[in-house]
Amino acid sequence: MSLALLLLAFAAAALWVALPGLAPGRQRVRTARPYGAAGRERPLELEVGFVLPLPAYWRVEWSPATRLGFRGRQVAGLGWGRVRLRLEATLQPRRRGEYELPGARLFVRDFLGIYEREVRLEGPRERLFVYPRIWEQLPPQLALTLLAEGPESPELGLEDAGRYRGTREYRPGDALRRMHWKATARQGRPMVREFAWVRATGVWIYIDVRGGEVYIDHMAELAASLAVRLMDLGLAVGLAWPGFERPPARGLEALRGMLAALARLEPARAGGAPPLPPPGVNLVVFTQDAPPELIEGALAARARAARVHLLAFPEGFFLRPGEKGRPIWGRTDGMARLQERRGLLHAAGVHVHVFRGDEAVRFTRA
Repeated sequence: MSLALLLLAFAAAALWVALPGLAPGRQRVRTARPYGAAGRERPLELEVGFVLPLPAYWRVEWSPATRLGFRGRQVAGLGWGRVRLRLEATLQPRRRGEYELPGARLFVRDFLGIYEREVRLEGPRERLFVYPRIWEQLPPQLALTLLAEGPESPELGLEDAGRYRGTREYRPGDALRRMHWKATARQGRPMVREFAWVRATGVWIYIDVRGGEVYIDHMAELAASLAVRLMDLGLAVGLAWPGFERPPARGLEALRGMLAALARLEPARAGGAPPLPPPGVNLVVFTQDAPPELIEGALAARARAARVHLLAFPEGFFLRPGEKGRPIWGRTDGMARLQERRGLLHAAGVHVHVFRGDEAVRFTRA
């Protein structure tokens, strides 16, 4: 009995001497896709490998990451020689941003519980782009030029008198010149001519980044939702804010680039006027306080843009789908100036939309 205890004590002493010299272990942390929208669950995989020269207890801890919606994980065991682990978990990121995936920590102690040491884990940890939340959003009524490229649009644009589609029943508000008298006589009810709608060359979204974190988060979500919706309709979409410009483009890679940029969007004190868009492009401007230089920039852009929409959010937020709010009263000085100039701006081709904090973002056809 005493010999067994002596051997155990000797082994523990040998491990106590060997622990400080343990070679670093290896880890690899990855997810199925290094990008995705906030609020969506995704799998996480951790691989750990290390070598124990003598029998010892080991413990691998995966620390919680609140913003990534990760609760943490821990696994332990007794090993000797080469140890390999493969653990699986899930993430559910709560906020947009660029994150490094959570890494693991390895602890080793002798089987008598006398001495414990952390062993460094080396190896790659992927980065995760968490895109803003994306929800169904009807884009503003876009004035689409008749010289537009691309196929016809079923929902957006201007009617092209050169693309006759057919006839339909008269609706209140239809112009008298649209009446199709022969079809009216055949059908016995008023019928009008219907023409195809054409798409624009692109839409440029500009974000005024002067505001708090809540405002920036809401604008990132709105811009991402609009971009996805417009690209689904086949439109080229661009994105800009002070210090950043991405010209209108189509395709999955262009969309991913915009969503990644919106994931990193941060508030700033510096402002500026919207960039002058290419001819025929629709410009959509997001702002909280509508400073004078922004309004002047929107008016200057109107000389080249097919249409300019100025979206103002005085409280810096709006109701997301499913949210309920309370009535909000009062207005800021910037909103007062904007309301005073609203009629003049509309006459100049700049359409102003003001959304209070108790309103959802909805558009109707102009």
